[in-house]
Amino acid sequence: MKFDLFFKKIRSKVSVLVAGIMILTCACGCGKPPVTPNVSTGETGTSDTGFVLYGTYDYDSTDTAVLVGIDTEGATLTFQNAMLGKRYTLGYDGTTGFYDRYGQIISLSQLSVGDIVEIRFVKEKRHLTMAALSASAWTKESTDQYIFNGIKNEVTLGNDIYKLSDDLFCYSGKEELDYREINSADVLTFRGIDTTVYSVNVEKGHGYLRLSGHEYFVGGWIEIGTKTILKITEDMLLTVPEGTYNIVVSGSGMSVDRSITIKRGLETVLDLSDVVPETPKEGLVLFSVTPSEATLFIDGEKVDTSAAVSLTYGLHQLMCTCDGYRTLTRYLSVGEENAGISITMEKEPDDVSGNGASTSAQGTDTSAGSQQATTGNSRVYINAPTGAECYVDGNYVGVVPCYFPKTAGAHVVTLSRSGFNTKSYTITVDEGTADMSFSFTDLERTNP
Repeated sequence: MKFDLFFKKIRSKVSVLVAGIMILTCACGCGKPPVTPNVSTGETGTSDTGFVLYGTYDYDSTDTAVLVGIDTEGATLTFQNAMLGKRYTLGYDGTTGFYDRYGQIISLSQLSVGDIVEIRFVKEKRHLTMAALSASAWTKESTDQYIFNGIKNEVTLGNDIYKLSDDLFCYSGKEELDYREINSADVLTFRGIDTTVYSVNVEKGHGYLRLSGHEYFVGGWIEIGTKTILKITEDMLLTVPEGTYNIVVSGSGMSVDRSITIKRGLETVLDLSDVVPETPKEGLVLFSVTPSEATLFIDGEKVDTSAAVSLTYGLHQLMCTCDGYRTLTRYLSVGEENAGISITMEKEPDDVSGNGASTSAQGTDTSAGSQQATTGNSRVYINAPTGAECYVDGNYVGVVPCYFPKTAGAHVVTLSRSGFNTKSYTITVDEGTADMSFSFTDLERTNP
């Protein structure tokens, strides 16, 4: 084992330390060896009481494992074998040695759930004698630059692709998760060995935002912070990263600003029933589009840009298309009686296709599925948990069991039911024409 050389080097230091302690003990008039509680008799370090005093070198088993549980009250640690996924619990005491990846002594408090460790233990007594952070393990801390692929069971971190362990340990706080419960905006810490990820910790998670009393805003837009803009539908339940946001809801010529705090795993309701309908205000917007032959769509409707366009106050979606140019999709916020907008499209490279251009219109298209293609008449079925309301990318699709049209790419499936905790899962839908089915565990009841 890689730590044997280290322990040989420090054995002499330990001997000197023990000798010093013995001299000090004799000087104090107390010569009895320390007694280790809760350990049965054995051959090593047996005291007059019959207890075994284990040391770092006393072991009959070793393992490379993920630390999945710490119980300081019961003085036990739970591990999961990195290769086989088998879990077991070992006791520790004052004789147990804890070390960092360089062999330096550390305290138990410096180990974290999710760490990959090299351990030594006495199997029959279920006693841990040594735990050290694995020198062969790597850690990528607090990142939101990742893409899970549920079909291939992989994750892309930066430019590298890693396999997800079949027994991946994923957790948030003290709760163990199915990795599909991770949202793409969560901040995660990954730990692995070589090209395999063995544990994922959710450093910053997500909660849920439900709109209520928003009838006058249906068909309009909701802006959450500076990164998310979504079209408002009749029944919405949005997955939002935890934190405090300024939210702008606009539609029917009205606009409302609210501050909302989203807490991890909890559902927050934004009630707009107190908004009094107003006579819609309108502004005239004059567009200058280059090239001149381009076609402009506003909220899905083709408009004539040769004259000023009358638009209600609030947010509007722009899409500009032209052969030989990249399609442009942006958002425009109207809040003045008169305004001028200049749009310049970028030419399409001969061998590359894609979207994007610079414009003075505000915002970016973050609508779910904006770059995804449907796969004919195929469907995605959600079969469990029965009776839960199902939302896909924030929009209501029905009560489970239910289905929605198959669209290739990643989708967030959110499950909600009165009296139960809301859950969301990120699924990956393939590009094939065959139907797909997903089933999820039962929702947990909320605390009374």
